[in-house]
Amino acid sequence: MSNIIKRELEKIEIPKELHEKSKLGVMKAKQERSKSKLKKLVIPVVASATILFSTGVGAAYIPSFNNLIATISPEIALMLQPIGISSESNGIKTEVVAAMNDNDMAVIYVTLKDLTDDRIDETLELYDYSLTDSHMFNSQIVDYDKKTNTVTLRIQGNGGKSLNDKKMNLNISSFLSKKQTFEAPVDINLSEIAAKSTQTVQLDMENTPGGGGDMYQKLKEQGVIQVLKPNETKINLPKIQFTHISNIGIINNHLHIQTKWTKDNVDDHGYFYFVDESGKEIYSSSINFGIDKTGDTVYGNEYTEYIFDRDNVDFEKQKLQGHFVSNGEYTTGNWNTTFKIQSVQDEISDNLNMNFETWDSNRFAVSPLGVTLSGNGKFNKSAKIDLRVKMNDGSVQTLDSRTSFIEDKKIKLKFIPSSPLEISKIKSILINGKEINI
Repeated sequence: MSNIIKRELEKIEIPKELHEKSKLGVMKAKQERSKSKLKKLVIPVVASATILFSTGVGAAYIPSFNNLIATISPEIALMLQPIGISSESNGIKTEVVAAMNDNDMAVIYVTLKDLTDDRIDETLELYDYSLTDSHMFNSQIVDYDKKTNTVTLRIQGNGGKSLNDKKMNLNISSFLSKKQTFEAPVDINLSEIAAKSTQTVQLDMENTPGGGGDMYQKLKEQGVIQVLKPNETKINLPKIQFTHISNIGIINNHLHIQTKWTKDNVDDHGYFYFVDESGKEIYSSSINFGIDKTGDTVYGNEYTEYIFDRDNVDFEKQKLQGHFVSNGEYTTGNWNTTFKIQSVQDEISDNLNMNFETWDSNRFAVSPLGVTLSGNGKFNKSAKIDLRVKMNDGSVQTLDSRTSFIEDKKIKLKFIPSSPLEISKIKSILINGKEINI
């Protein structure tokens, strides 16, 4: 029926002046939105006509889609495909409002609304969720309405080409909210600790859930390393009850600070850092692990060991600080939605011949969702690639956010803009200073 209605509407001749008024209506809406922090935005009827004919007849019947327009911008909304499919569980309603994808990535706008309680706030994070045929995805809040207990999320996942015109399923099993952040000064005499002997245990780096920081990869390559013997001390951090320092000492000219998390920890996390008088901060690497009843290390997240290179820190001139985050509420349910999305039409691709030290890129693609470089070799995450988009009006936008993945044995590096790109207004892209005309 919607296809029949659409065909009939396409036969209607829209007066030229209505198109102009519609354009003015969208521009006026954009100006009003930028002048006010109000969540609601009144868009003239003629502007709604523009959106109706651009996104399909179904858009007119999805109130949440109209709310999304006010939240983001009319320009982005015109690129989106309205969905309007919802699911309810545990007194909370989720709705897939709209989506779009290119050959590499899918972007989905989802709302969560608490119908019975107050479990949703501006700190909400999806915890356990999945998206069919997508990988390396993430989510972030784009809007929170306290009056209606509703949060709007943008979920982003790689695998865009495989999603074209296929049914896909978004499943959300749990989320975190009521987040609290703590900045804790660590009042410990590190010089005195450095003079003491340190007891250690072995940790197999192949039997850990992971870690991070500049030293992590080198530690992993060592195979088996030494970490602090757990529970040799208990040093509490100010106002923090979900973790404490369980040992601290020097191993091979590295300062190790070990923390133990409470048993009900779901996603509490944090880090230590040194800061000097000028405000310069030095961060650690980290490793997660557990221990068994005999005190040997095993796979787990019960402990985190933070490691500083002793040569990079000054115990006398720099202060040790802790930054920790606790999620006060963990909500579970079963929110399932199945829907289809169609790929954006505007996409430009061409051959490329550029070397990035450990790999070569032989092709690039530009879509509203960003710029993708693809090629062969061994990708180096630390390699710096400066990518910018030059518009016809002379303005230049730097794409700082990026994600990398392997698809069909090819390296793909996607640079993501803060808002969708208008392809028709792009003059060129600049890769490490080299300009490529579009």
